[in-house]
Amino acid sequence: MLIEALGIPHHIHIINSTSNETWFHSVNPYKMVPAIEDFETLESDKSQRLNIFDSSSCLTYLAEKYDTDGLYRGKNLCERTTIMNWLMSYTAGLGATGKIWLLMKAPKPVPIGESLSVLVKYICTEYDFLESRLNEPGQLYVALADRPTIADFAIFPLANEKIAASADLDFNQWPSLKAWSEQMGAFKPVARALHRVSRFGLSPEELAQLDG
Repeated sequence: MLIEALGIPHHIHIINSTSNETWFHSVNPYKMVPAIEDFETLESDKSQRLNIFDSSSCLTYLAEKYDTDGLYRGKNLCERTTIMNWLMSYTAGLGATGKIWLLMKAPKPVPIGESLSVLVKYICTEYDFLESRLNEPGQLYVALADRPTIADFAIFPLANEKIAASADLDFNQWPSLKAWSEQMGAFKPVARALHRVSRFGLSPEELAQLDG
């Protein structure tokens, strides 16, 4: 989403298996996507590219490097601190819980008991926090009141009607959060990113069928 918003030049490589494509382990030791190999920004060792992993770290890095006006990362210390408050809260809260929930949803060889229902309760709690924030006067977005930031970009994939429905949650319970998610989905850079992602990994035949 941020790449689309800032027009960042890039190349996308789709990982078919983070376990089997062992070269990727040197990019992200946790063997998870997303991750970035920066071919341009080098630190002290000119022989090595800079690797960035974890979605929040990727967002922060790209914003620091490319968002020179501070539109998405914050224009001053107050804005940047507020954005990081919500980004880090997402990373430790909804991001972590949602990631585990998605993993646990996959078919398992052994029963997992009430694990999913417990995780869904935590997701509801995170939605409550976001709903409360968006109910504050004039608060159109999560971090800053007047515009979306990297915090909103991070939160949106796990706070929308589709993901809520997959957890058997009625997103109407959080009307302000729902309105925010619809606004985010209609934001042109986000809409472009969602369109691109929906086409990742598809064969030419599948793409033709999708476009038809």
